Amino acid sequence: MLCKKCGKNNALVEDGLCARCADEAFGTLTAAPGVGPAGAADAPLPPPLPSAPFDPTARWALLKSPNRLATVAVALLGLVIVIDLGAVAAGFAEYRFAADLVDGDWSGFDEEKAGRLDDLYALAGRAQLISLVATAIGFIAWFLRVRDNAVVFAPSGQTRDRAWAIFGFFVPVVCFWFPRRIALDTWHASADDLELSDRPGWAGTVDVWWFLWLTNLLVGRFTGNAYDRAETLSELKSATAGVIAADVLDIASAVAAIVFVRSLTRLQNRKVSVGP
Repeated sequence: MLCKKCGKNNALVEDGLCARCADEAFGTLTAAPGVGPAGAADAPLPPPLPSAPFDPTARWALLKSPNRLATVAVALLGLVIVIDLGAVAAGFAEYRFAADLVDGDWSGFDEEKAGRLDDLYALAGRAQLISLVATAIGFIAWFLRVRDNAVVFAPSGQTRDRAWAIFGFFVPVVCFWFPRRIALDTWHASADDLELSDRPGWAGTVDVWWFLWLTNLLVGRFTGNAYDRAETLSELKSATAGVIAADVLDIASAVAAIVFVRSLTRLQNRKVSVGP
């Protein structure tokens, strides 16, 4: 997909802008009266009129292109999918090995093979953990950027403070609904009224992403604990099947997150391409 403005560089999202044109568009829209694109990046919008709920940090908000951060987030989510696929393959190998032993077929038993399978599965688990941390950093950086842009689009439309775009994922209890609420506020601020009225199902992208993320989080915790507690071959077989299912769910969650990132980034690109 080529940039809809310059027609030369690749655009991140369908009907969107390339990184260079997006930076120019976001900066130009943010510029104060009499300030051209070159100085736009440092020029805040005039303070918005107070309204309820009113975010006092909005007066310092600047529009910044989310395209580069979206690219990083999508790439990291893609890495998660690749690593999860490797973990699923390793899980199936261990499951078949345990299933043969549970069924009484010890003909293919090899202690060294069992050790290699355990080491491979453990390596896949460590890779998943590292990719999770890296992806969380990249995703939250993008999430904070689009939320900051939403404050400029609709200063009175944000029901949660800026800090919750980061800490909302980690604070117990509120982590079950704060990020979704921020995502919905950002989505509604980034979409125009016509799109919201004609295509309300688009906002379901947020709910699909959030439902899969929460389900993946809970299932992953449960199956991981069951795998760690497994002592007999039968328990190991069942626990491995659960972990495989959790890895498949993690892949689905990552795919939904990619759709969410691309869709919301596309909305903000369209918002600035239309102009004030």
